[in-house]
Amino acid sequence: MFLNKLRNKASVVFIVAIVFGVLLFRHMGTGNMQYEISSYSTKRNHFQLRAMNMFLNLLNYRDYPSATDGYIMKSLMKYSLPQTKAEFFAEVLNDTASQDTNRTLLLEYRKEFVEGSTAVGLPQNMFCTKENTNVDETFNFLKSLGTATITHDLWNLFPETSLFDDKRRYKKCNIIGNSGILLNSKCGKQIDDADFILRCNLPILKGFEDDVGVHTDLVTIAPSIFRERFDSLSTEASKREFLETLSDFDGAVWVQAFIISATWSMAVKAAHLDAAHKQKMYFGHPENSIAVNHLWRSVGHPNPITTGFYMTTSFMNICEETHLYGFWPFAETANGTHVNWHYHNSVDPFFSWHDNDDEFRMLWRLHQLNLLKLHFGPCS
Repeated sequence: MFLNKLRNKASVVFIVAIVFGVLLFRHMGTGNMQYEISSYSTKRNHFQLRAMNMFLNLLNYRDYPSATDGYIMKSLMKYSLPQTKAEFFAEVLNDTASQDTNRTLLLEYRKEFVEGSTAVGLPQNMFCTKENTNVDETFNFLKSLGTATITHDLWNLFPETSLFDDKRRYKKCNIIGNSGILLNSKCGKQIDDADFILRCNLPILKGFEDDVGVHTDLVTIAPSIFRERFDSLSTEASKREFLETLSDFDGAVWVQAFIISATWSMAVKAAHLDAAHKQKMYFGHPENSIAVNHLWRSVGHPNPITTGFYMTTSFMNICEETHLYGFWPFAETANGTHVNWHYHNSVDPFFSWHDNDDEFRMLWRLHQLNLLKLHFGPCS
């Protein structure tokens, strides 16, 4: 009943107005040291971003339990990056985190993850399958009003079961972001040396193999990519280009189709195109995404989280070692060298729904706790 009231447009507008006023009051007397650390962040208005994210949280309100009582979650809530860029980069250069995962803390993290996100947040529920999704079932969009309906034709494209289950574990997982810090890193062989390799947002591999590798077990696609790179799949040429791009990856494809109504039809079209392709396209289950987002919102992270952060925090439940490459939100290295936003182009971000700085704060803390390993420099 409460969620239905929130989805009444008049109620949403009223609530957002109140939230905006509260945020403005808080914003007037506070500062954010993250402004200094990342020059990419200064191109965005953090106040507007947080107001928008609170609006999105209202759209996806759920009465999930909080994760704030656990040791690791408390540690993440209390931790702050150093106050100056120089101090933080010195901390990176003098990193003393162990190469080995702290197994005891990893088990504690998994316990807190389950308690904080509920069963629906577990990795085996990341995918829409014939088991957990019904014909004619409707789901709310994550970032807009409206619903998506699972037609019989679309349901037939879903796999019988999830790519993961509650028993299988991988010894070593590499998750690859797209930061320009990968350029000239020569990390390709090291990245390919893993039991499971996940790449984010359909990256460009050709021409960058020495730096990013070639193998892929799962690649994610943000729905906006259909519009930005493939002309919304509106022509035969764009459809061919999309399928040719998929052929660069030797694993499965995951797309969070339930973002906004404008990209839903593109995702469905892509799934039908892919049906005759060698890859298997999975739709990310929206309820799983909401559950994991709630976990991080309960410890103070402004939502929504990025796909890379979502995958990382979920994969830590199925991987004994989790290694991250290409996760670096800053415009320069710790040594002062310029870093592009993406390794495959020099285009700066125009706008982001996400607070990449705060995500990096949590990833860095998880790295310090030896729960995952962040890789920044060149690989030998």
